Formats: sequence, structure tokens, C-alpha cells
Amino acid sequence: MTTHSICFAGLSREEEAEITARFKQANASTGNRWLLTPETEAGVLVIDMDSMYGQMSLMKAIGSGKTLVALTAGGRADTDYVLQRPVTAESIAELFKQIEAGMPAPAAAPRAEPAPTPVETPQPAPAPVTPAAAAPKPAPAEPAPVAAPTTAEQPAVAARTTSEQPAFVAPPAEPRLADYLRPGALAGPVRLQMAGAPDLVLDPSSQTYLSGQALKPLLPYCTKVIREADLVPVPAAELPALAASLGGSQPLARLAWLCALGGGNGALAPGFGPNEKYKLLRWPQTEREFPKHFRIATVMMKGPALLTEIAEQSGVPLAEVIDYVNACLATGVAEPESGPPPATDAGKGGLLGRFRR
Repeated sequence: MTTHSICFAGLSREEEAEITARFKQANASTGNRWLLTPETEAGVLVIDMDSMYGQMSLMKAIGSGKTLVALTAGGRADTDYVLQRPVTAESIAELFKQIEAGMPAPAAAPRAEPAPTPVETPQPAPAPVTPAAAAPKPAPAEPAPVAAPTTAEQPAVAARTTSEQPAFVAPPAEPRLADYLRPGALAGPVRLQMAGAPDLVLDPSSQTYLSGQALKPLLPYCTKVIREADLVPVPAAELPALAASLGGSQPLARLAWLCALGGGNGALAPGFGPNEKYKLLRWPQTEREFPKHFRIATVMMKGPALLTEIAEQSGVPLAEVIDYVNACLATGVAEPESGPPPATDAGKGGLLGRFRR
């Protein structure tokens, strides 16, 4: 019997417990061929695409070689399979069948055949062979001399050499927290401290931050200019103790969402038009600290709408609507009706490239 490994990623504790129970029912009904494992060991990864950090989890998983499944209440997902909400034992069992049908069957071991008994036949004696003189090896050809570029050619050669090098992107003159959330911005865990705000530890290797569950107390970090001297390196061995003392670990995507929410001051993110209609691609995770966001999301789920229409129908001030749309755009939960804008040099650097104001 072949055993397959699977992991359900990004779920709340309550939903994870419910889906695990349904998984066990489905697994028992299909012969217990599946095994729940940690994300790093799983061959099949089921990602909660209706949470605000599901898109980032998907980006991390793409190219990992894992079979990707979107757990969503919507119908669109750039994954191998889709598991629709609400999840039932029957839908999980059906997912198992689809995945197993798409997997190559294990190669059967070749059956051993008895070796044929050799039959000796008399052979004529071979004629004596006179060794021939070894042919002389040809002398290696000398490489043709390469002419140095002429004076007229030198600028072209220099230009070509320069264009082949990766473009250097200078760090922003006034770096904000969002700039340090970009892939490759930090070499290791760092700690930030700010008067009037809780301590904050960023751990790029696990894509998490250490602090309490509340987001609003961290808003001052989103607008503050943070220099490299403000980043205090943290040994990896100290992270578990810090997580316990600071209130646990959270996905970096929540912090990225907060940076986009609090960094715009009511101005739309660069690259997006104020007269464009915006739509939600899926129902986002709503934070209890921001109750107005539920009303905004409810309006946007009805279909593409102008920012002014969203504000009017939700009863939320336009500046707060724009801040919320910025956060959803930055985390991939929303996009303009015409589709995402083309990438620019200012927006390079991955999903977090849009956060800089």
C-alpha cells in the first residue's frame, strides 16, 4: 500500500481541528493511505487561500515540487487542485481520488526469469593478429588569437558588459518597515524597539514575526523611518524564549498587510488609478480590531466598484476605504477590474515591492 503525505497550512486552530476530523473519516474510507505530516515533509500542501496570508504561502510553495491544493470558498486558484469550502469528508475523499489518479503508478518490479542454460558450440581458433603500429596523435590546434577591440568597438563592448550585469537597486533614502519585509532584505532575525509600541522581532527564515496578536499597537512601526542601526541582530537560539515572552509568532504577511494599511494615509498606492474599479478575488481574513473592514469587504465582494462607490455603499470614509484597498492589493487579495498593473522598476522585489510609499 502506498502512503501519501499531506499538510493543511494556514488554518485557524478551530478549523484545523474540524478539517483534521473530516480528514480522518475520509482517510479511513479510502484505506488509510494518507498521512498528516508537517509542511516541510508533506508531498501535498493544502493552502487556505481565503486568509490574508494564503497568497504569500502559495508563492513560497511554488517551485517546491509539492502538489498544491487551494482551500477556498471561491472557484479560482492557481493551484493543481481545489478543495471547496465548506469541507466535508466526502470532498476530501474525492480530492484523494483526483490526486491519486494524477500520480504515476509505482513501477512494478520486473519478474525474474530463469537464466537459459548456455550451450557450448565449438568455435574455430581465431587467426593471429599482428599488432599495428599506433597512429601518431595529431598535434592540438592552437587557439586563434583574439583581436583586442578597436577604439570604436570599446564603447559597445563596455555597454554590452554593463547590460549583462544585474541592475543595482539602491535602498530607499528613508526605509520603512515594509522595506525590510521584502525577500532578501534581512540576513537573519532582528529586533526592533520603539517608545509607545511593543517590541517586534522579524524572522525572515520562518517568514514570521514575534509580538502579540494585536496589530494596532504595531502601527507606529509602519510609518517610522527605520535605519539599519535600529535593527538589533537576534541569535536564532533565543527565538523560542522571545516568542513566549512577546506573545507568540505570527505570519509576516499580517505585518505586510498592516504596513500597506497604515502607510498610505488615505492615498492610493503608486501604480493604481483612483478612477479604476476594484474587486476582491476572494473573501479576506478580517481583523477584529478593524470592524469597518467587514463592511468594505461585503461591498467589494458584490463586484468591481469605484472607490467612491465602495465608500458610499459601506458608509466608511473614503480615506479608510483607500487604506483597506491598498492592504488588499499589496497582499494579492484584490486587484483592479482591468487586472494588475505592469511591473516597474519601483515595484520590483516581489509582492512586498508595492509597500513603499
